[in-house]
Amino acid sequence: MTRLQLSSKTREDLRKSTTKRLRQEGLIPATVYGKNEKSRAIAVPVDEFTQILRTPGGRLSLIDLKIDGKGVKAHPVLIQEIQRDPITKQVIHIDFHRVSMKEPVVATVPVVLVGEAPGTKQGGILEQFTNDLHVRALPDHIPTHIGVDVSHLGLGETVHVGDIKLPDGVELVDAKLDNVVATVRLPIVKLEVAPEVEKAAPAEAEPTAATEAESSEE
Repeated sequence: MTRLQLSSKTREDLRKSTTKRLRQEGLIPATVYGKNEKSRAIAVPVDEFTQILRTPGGRLSLIDLKIDGKGVKAHPVLIQEIQRDPITKQVIHIDFHRVSMKEPVVATVPVVLVGEAPGTKQGGILEQFTNDLHVRALPDHIPTHIGVDVSHLGLGETVHVGDIKLPDGVELVDAKLDNVVATVRLPIVKLEVAPEVEKAAPAEAEPTAATEAESSEE
């Protein structure tokens, strides 16, 4: 698992005006939570946190968080929640969860399909139904993603949650093993119904010699 570094400083003034000023100075307001420990308000540099998010698997990385100086001991934390501005999408607040390296944690890990399904070459469509899974592992064993091999899937074949091979030390949490992860299905073909042709009105029969004669007798 990737292990990254992040610096921070304590926030003493929690007023909205101060929070706004922090953002203008290139800092993101954040909070650190921990088991049996009081929450702590901090601020982290935008550029450092952006670099973490750009790192492959950064969202699930174990972070050594240093508070108020390089000489202090780093706290191992995981990103619990990221809040973004609904319009600009900029990060406006972060929740960090302080963890113990000896106690398992639960994390939501994305599912990534790996390989090319042979069924797609037969006209099928590869469709993914499970995009992430909850797993339990020690903080430094949480995978950045769960790879699911689909290189054996033929037309009409499916891979289920129970078919996934997890790394050592990682277990699924609250997962139904019969849930579908991905399948190769036939494309849906819509048949166009041809419009009905209007039936022509029956043509009037032309008078025959017999009917003309009858008319003249009348």
